[in-house]
Amino acid sequence: MTDVDAFDLWIRRLSSAEEPKAALVCFPHAGGSANSFFQFARGFGEFDVYGVQYPGRQDRRREPCRDSVEELAAGIAEQLDGWTDLPVVLLGNSMGALVGFEVALRLEAAGHPPLSLFACGRVAPTLRKDERTHLKSKDDFLREMVELGGMGSELLQDEEIIDIVLPPMRADYRIAEKYCCAPETRVSVPIHVHIGGADPKVTEAEAAGWRQSTTGEYSLDVHEGGHFFFTENGDGLTAAVRRAVDDALSVNA
Repeated sequence: MTDVDAFDLWIRRLSSAEEPKAALVCFPHAGGSANSFFQFARGFGEFDVYGVQYPGRQDRRREPCRDSVEELAAGIAEQLDGWTDLPVVLLGNSMGALVGFEVALRLEAAGHPPLSLFACGRVAPTLRKDERTHLKSKDDFLREMVELGGMGSELLQDEEIIDIVLPPMRADYRIAEKYCCAPETRVSVPIHVHIGGADPKVTEAEAAGWRQSTTGEYSLDVHEGGHFFFTENGDGLTAAVRRAVDDALSVNA
């Protein structure tokens, strides 16, 4: 049985429905928090929506960041395994897509597979790019964050905030850039991939590699916008999640 205190530490409720048809669990980008999905969650009136709070930030800032995507996913999967009778949908953005994939692997192995996985803004799990953002100097690292849209330029003027947010961001980038799973690693749950057409971190061809990570249904959609396309206009992604859940539930009815 899931420990309530541990569950609340990892999983934060962002919105709830009177009669939810599914539970949507969102995995944030590198350096992100559960509240990164707060606005996005408001677009779902028929789901219970949750955000995952990784160690090393905000109210968990005194905890060490995990040393690998796999280790991070293991801690999350332990909390989500058998936690609800509702169909569970996983949605991850950037590094969160990798974490969501690893969580899906573990939940499926435990006999509680999610209904589907939405992977946003990330190259396929089997694709290892030679990225070394986590090794960049402080100024270069922060400049790249601003260019991606994950940090406002005004934060660069606040050294106190930088000292708080930089360590978990760099730690997350390190585990994401070192991650690569074996080509034969697959889930059977559907994987729906969504990227921004102007995302400098992932091309359509790189995103298409997710097809090899599932034996189930697969789709790829390209939206207007960059790396954080759904923070500017999440209607397309919201509609896609709704549609996939409705389709899956109608098949299983």
